[in-house]
Amino acid sequence: MEGTRVQVLRNIDAWMLDVDSQQILWLTGMAGTGKSAIAWTVCSRARASPEITLGGSFFCSRSSSSITQRDVQYVIPTLAQLLARQSTEFSVALASELDRDPDVLHKQIRVQIEQLLYKPLLALKDFTVPIIFVIDALDECSGLSAANETNEADTHRIVSEMIEALVAFSRSDVKLPVKFLITSRPESHIRDTPVSDVAFSNVLRLHTVNKEQVAADIHLYISTRLSSSSKLRKLFSTEDVDMLAQLCDGLFIVATTALQYALGAGNDCAAMKVKTLLKKSQNSLTDTAAAPLDRMYASILEDAARADESETGGLSATLRLLAALLSARMLLSITALAELLDMPKEDLRAGLSRLHAVVHVPEDDNEPGLRTLHASFGDYLVGKAPTNLRIAASLGEEVLARGCLNVMSQRLHFNISQRVSSYSPNARTRPDTITISLEYACLQWAYHISAMAVPTAFDHEIDLIFRPRLLFWLEVISVLGQVWRGATILNVGEQTVCSAPRRRFASLIQLYRLAFRGCHSSFGMPTDSWHRPSKRSREVHRTSTFLPCLLRLNNHSYTAHFLLYALVSFLWKPLASISIVGASS
Repeated sequence: MEGTRVQVLRNIDAWMLDVDSQQILWLTGMAGTGKSAIAWTVCSRARASPEITLGGSFFCSRSSSSITQRDVQYVIPTLAQLLARQSTEFSVALASELDRDPDVLHKQIRVQIEQLLYKPLLALKDFTVPIIFVIDALDECSGLSAANETNEADTHRIVSEMIEALVAFSRSDVKLPVKFLITSRPESHIRDTPVSDVAFSNVLRLHTVNKEQVAADIHLYISTRLSSSSKLRKLFSTEDVDMLAQLCDGLFIVATTALQYALGAGNDCAAMKVKTLLKKSQNSLTDTAAAPLDRMYASILEDAARADESETGGLSATLRLLAALLSARMLLSITALAELLDMPKEDLRAGLSRLHAVVHVPEDDNEPGLRTLHASFGDYLVGKAPTNLRIAASLGEEVLARGCLNVMSQRLHFNISQRVSSYSPNARTRPDTITISLEYACLQWAYHISAMAVPTAFDHEIDLIFRPRLLFWLEVISVLGQVWRGATILNVGEQTVCSAPRRRFASLIQLYRLAFRGCHSSFGMPTDSWHRPSKRSREVHRTSTFLPCLLRLNNHSYTAHFLLYALVSFLWKPLASISIVGASS
């Protein structure tokens, strides 16, 4: 907000314009100290200033539904692409580098920095206006292993390598007019790199900024919000604003959460909510920096718990709901999550209405966007909440694993793509029969099961629910254009089940090997190297290489007659091309 963080922004402006300052500034602080808000402001000011060029920005978010906003491997390519849109000289130099090494996007991060940033930027070495790159919330970036699974250890290693490469960039012989603003929590895998050494970078720690200055900014923010209408100005006194600002204890997220809590229920309830919040907070005041945030979450959850006491299983249902939100692997809609949790969407929305201060709820039931407002809320629920409100780390995985299997059991059926002919290509828009919940279930079931405390708990359900519908599942992922992920999902599924089902999964993975030999990265080649077969190669497959055969899936309720080339043809047509000719005992 205008008028807040004035001194912090002045320091950053001075750093950007000082040609003799370090090329990296690490802005660090605990959850809720306003790092992202400052990063957004820096970007806005750079865009509007003739003295600074915003080369590009990357705002990491672990809750984003877009992998390009979560995966650390996308950071450097994104920055290079954004600068290329603005500078012809950089664009030409970047194109030259890509011509020399087209596979650079798949190489180590230090190679990406050298070939996508450093070498092309040499074309701008005489540029007189500083170029600023902003990388926000680097600690929230995730990474994917070779099997397309989130891997924390690999993520930490890649983030550390990125920082070390950027420091090396800044220490190169050629001094380029480039600055990097990096924001993150003070996580150990970032803190233990050269970025925390003042010999290599400027370090600005928000949680050590003058408390009076931060308190004044928060006070201005609260005062402005509570005086935004004549009715609100009458409800709140200067003392109320002072006490709310004191409660925040330097954390902007406490201010935003408190005001969302107070104002979210409407102006008529706002005064009562603020009085209740202040009374609770005074009774348990501590001096630790994180305590105000914990107190805020505790107050909101206790209110929700009391509201649930009159309903049988109300609190338990609320905790299951929160656990599912924390474990969800993509943003879901009200309708989709209700179907996965097997509850009416009206009940789901009612339960979430008590948590509006910490959960973003889209107005449209069918709009994906359900998410907690801040990652620290999940940290609190799993590790700091009172025993009656604490959530086991694996609860959400179990809830969603069961939901995925149930949705597939109820929704998967023959010709789910609703194609008139098996020789028709997949439609440009997916049919209504493939809902968001079914998409989620088909793509994520194995990952949730593998993350459970006891992954083999659903062995029987997998046999009864998933395997009899294998062909219908394949049809769904074909329509979704996700066939390339099929082998990975089956691989994950194979690792989670016990010995007997594992042998059957192994046979399914062998089927993928036959159909996608030389195509999928899991079996020898990078994903970007495979392509749809040409018309002539399809004819060859039809006439010689792939002869008609009979495949009997173990414990499958049908005998399926089909050509092996039908699996390859998933790349351009639905699985309705398989003929299910009869049931077997």
